[in-house]
Amino acid sequence: MIDFSRITKPSLLYKALYSYVALALRFIYFRKFRVVGRKNIPSDKKEGFLLICNHQLGLMDALSIIFSVAPREPVFLARGDIFEKPALARLLLSLRIMPAYRKRDVGTEGLDKNDEVFQESVKLMDQGVVIALFPEAGHQSHHYLGTFKKGFARIAFGYEEACDFARDLKILPLGHHYTGYSGIQNDVLFQIGEPFTFAELYDTYKEHPERARYLLTQQARDKVEALMLNVDDPDNYEAIELLCQMYVPLYEKRRGIKKGDLRSDLAAKRELNGILRASGYGRQEDAPGAAETASLIEKGASYLENLKVIGLDDDIVARASTAGFVGRTILWILLLPVFVLSAVINFVPHRISVAMSRKIKDKMLVHSLKFGVGLFAFLIWYLILFAVIWIVFGKFWIALLSLLFMPVTMLAYHHLRVLTKRLVMRLKKYRYAVGRNPLFFATRRLRRNIISDLKKLVK
Repeated sequence: MIDFSRITKPSLLYKALYSYVALALRFIYFRKFRVVGRKNIPSDKKEGFLLICNHQLGLMDALSIIFSVAPREPVFLARGDIFEKPALARLLLSLRIMPAYRKRDVGTEGLDKNDEVFQESVKLMDQGVVIALFPEAGHQSHHYLGTFKKGFARIAFGYEEACDFARDLKILPLGHHYTGYSGIQNDVLFQIGEPFTFAELYDTYKEHPERARYLLTQQARDKVEALMLNVDDPDNYEAIELLCQMYVPLYEKRRGIKKGDLRSDLAAKRELNGILRASGYGRQEDAPGAAETASLIEKGASYLENLKVIGLDDDIVARASTAGFVGRTILWILLLPVFVLSAVINFVPHRISVAMSRKIKDKMLVHSLKFGVGLFAFLIWYLILFAVIWIVFGKFWIALLSLLFMPVTMLAYHHLRVLTKRLVMRLKKYRYAVGRNPLFFATRRLRRNIISDLKKLVK
């Protein structure tokens, strides 16, 4: 039996990690970290509530929530199989994480373990604690919202039942929107929706508990879906995602919006995805616009396949600025010594995090493990270099300045690697153009055709 008595007690480990992780997550891992809707967070700190969110990037989802709703300190429910080792279970509990057991991990008979966890959740909310969980009960693949499980509804109705249905528990929906899922320096937008209650389902629950739980899960899923991008077509996911990305500049230009705004990025992709979805993503022949949608998605899939064959990204095909290429090449040459130095400084911890992540069988946990391992591998490695520099130069201030500079070299290492990759692509593009590569020119024509279709589709 797990001891939950200290789940909300002040933890030195939690406080020590909080500031360090906040800096690493918001300024190293993400390039832009934006939260909108903070005013929707219940202001009464004595009031407990349920927080629900979509789940796409493992540990980063939970960490982002912590910093998005601060100063509230939520207690999370996480997959129960990671609590199997007692030492790890104690560590997780000290970090305000409780287990939630899934049928796939413990079987039908093991689900009884959730009763104690759900009862503890009810008790904590009654004490003003925020309980945060991911109702999908697992990661989804990128911009997709899975089916909501009824565990969170059991907690919600259990709380109201324990309070004689007199509290009107609030459920706070969150939705996150990532611009990328691999590597660092991507952008994330967190939207906090308006809290909602479910008093209209109390009578249904008293007569038909399962029916009420089902209705609440559907209501909650709709609330979260309204805050995110949900490409609900696994068969054509990559093509639709690419079409949505191609539509963003058109959306921004049409509305005079500054490039790179995360809210407009999400709005543009939701708009196009909504149009494609309304026509059944081209799968329902009798739906309005189905033929046009099917043709567009087919072109998107062909374009995506061409990009993979020629080894170029969409924006490389779209842009043709020779001046930009020359400028970036000169910049790369000038920064080459910085690239070499940053590579030397960061090679060891980078390779450790990559090597460790390759051993994980669950691919959905790769990003979480890489971040978690890197969080400590880089810190330990930097401290070792700090000690070496202090010993070699005999000056504490030189070692301290070097230590403060090291995270900058990590960012330099990343951006110079990206710059190198993109310069290689630009060289490849010019080689295709000079050599009159037929597939390259067919790909450019196909892109122009897709842009034309997008303009006609979204008038």
